[in-house]
Amino acid sequence: MILKLCHYSYIFNKNIYLIQFFYSNITYMKNNINKISDNFSKYKIKRKKETMTELCLPKKYTLQEQQKFLRDYFGSKYSKNGLLIYHKIGAGKTCTAVSIAEKFKTKMKILVVLPASLIGNFRDELRSQCADENYISQNNRDLLKTFKPRSKMFKKIINESNNKINKFYTIYSYHKFSELCEYNKIKLKNTLLIIDEVQNMVSDSGTFYNNLKDVVDKADSKSKLILLSATPMFDKPVELALTMNLFRLNKEMPTGKEFSNMFLKPYKINNEIHYKIKNINKLKPYLNGFISYYRGASPKAFPKENFNIVRCKMEHFQYKSYMTSLSTEEHMKHSFTDADILDLSTSFLLGPRLISNISFPNKSIGTTGLLSLKKNYLKTINIKKYSKKFYKIYNKINSSQGPIFIYSNFKDSGGIKSLVKFFEYNGYKNYKTYGEGKKRYAVWSGDETTATKDAIKFTFNQPDNYNGSKIKILFGTPSIKEGVSLLRVEQVHILEPYWNMSRILQIIGRAIRFCSHKDLPTNKRFVDIFLYLATHPDIKKTADQKVWSMAKRKHVLINQFEDVLKESAIDCKIFYNRNVYPGEKPIKCG
Repeated sequence: MILKLCHYSYIFNKNIYLIQFFYSNITYMKNNINKISDNFSKYKIKRKKETMTELCLPKKYTLQEQQKFLRDYFGSKYSKNGLLIYHKIGAGKTCTAVSIAEKFKTKMKILVVLPASLIGNFRDELRSQCADENYISQNNRDLLKTFKPRSKMFKKIINESNNKINKFYTIYSYHKFSELCEYNKIKLKNTLLIIDEVQNMVSDSGTFYNNLKDVVDKADSKSKLILLSATPMFDKPVELALTMNLFRLNKEMPTGKEFSNMFLKPYKINNEIHYKIKNINKLKPYLNGFISYYRGASPKAFPKENFNIVRCKMEHFQYKSYMTSLSTEEHMKHSFTDADILDLSTSFLLGPRLISNISFPNKSIGTTGLLSLKKNYLKTINIKKYSKKFYKIYNKINSSQGPIFIYSNFKDSGGIKSLVKFFEYNGYKNYKTYGEGKKRYAVWSGDETTATKDAIKFTFNQPDNYNGSKIKILFGTPSIKEGVSLLRVEQVHILEPYWNMSRILQIIGRAIRFCSHKDLPTNKRFVDIFLYLATHPDIKKTADQKVWSMAKRKHVLINQFEDVLKESAIDCKIFYNRNVYPGEKPIKCG
């Protein structure tokens, strides 16, 4: 009996200690946010009315307030040796990282790790006014605008600039960095390590993450870490814990089942598994001092977004092909109600998802199926038998007056390849082969060289392509999802939903950019977005509808964790007026 009482007393005292620990940390966090707000008050953004002209056509270039603040804050006595810069798409994250790196480049080694497709973008940022004239003169900067990317003078100026950049910056792709880690060739000694789009490296079983974690854990005390992401939880909340553990916390955040047990509460609605956040006060202490949040510039600097769900009722042939593609188990379940949003294979419902885009005349799949899509089958009046999505996209594009961006997660026969074949039959020609002109299309994929993609972007974004007279349609695969800014886009067509909203927002973010429509008339400053879902009255939820439903549920959960990040941000009070607008849900700083 005495032993039992002692045991209960121990548990009681331990729980009291933990409660006191977490609440004392919450109090410390609030005090820390107040202290930072007071000492960096000159960067506090005031609420004011701004026009697009003021935001997009300033008389003189200056760093934005969030960029100046983080440049001065990071490395000060108030900062820690690591920071997650959680700034939304179009908030100038790369320039923020550059402004910080420029401050440290003579004191520390600068190591930048990012997707291979973004290396050019990072170098371009160093060539921009963000880095002043440290790597290129204003004269050469102006000259670049007059040359095409493939010209000798363009390449000469770029090479000279790159040589200057290489004196201070070591820039690796994820693959190269991970490979060097495995050979024990990365040592972080007095190094500022910058990871762009860090969510791509975060995975509880991924080689990239394990190599990064191992190197960071062995870093010396002088080294610093900057992580950049507009979506730090791209797919699951546990990604937050994996990211935070890169900062060498005094006590690591739990991961895996421990994370779920501590921070997630499951419940069911109509046999569907939902989750909500719990134990917020236990989560916040892990975040203290490591988060910067910035929503982005005033909405007036962006085009208006018109989001539309386009339901495409499959005709009989496509419907029969769809039903055949389902496995026996999936056919019996039919509504897939028992799928867990946090435990899905990327191949889940792959066959039905592909056929939701297009079924082939010979009822085959892949290359064999694609070969049967020819001649009369490709006429607009016939294509709807095989793909109601293609039919509707074509009709919407025919009524458009500006450039078009079409995206699919599927590069091959179930997506872009088939769509390109259909458009070619109906009079469109490949920019890569025929050059600029009316009814031209271009494809942005991992198969294209950097030079080709640079030429596509250069031509597509030209001011006189506002009406699509040089390139009308840009087809995009997953390789376009990051680091690409498209200008003056009138319509975005997303061929199918994805497992998480982060991917959908990434794609939309290619066309809705900071000041992307600034030189268009006011009535043209909009982007119509269309997300296509295959449906049928005999199916309660098709694969498309199921994926979209799961993405929305996951989005609700991730938003709850994002709210905690926003409340915990070191600059919560400094950027409050830019992060919250009148009539919106307030953020409780701390």
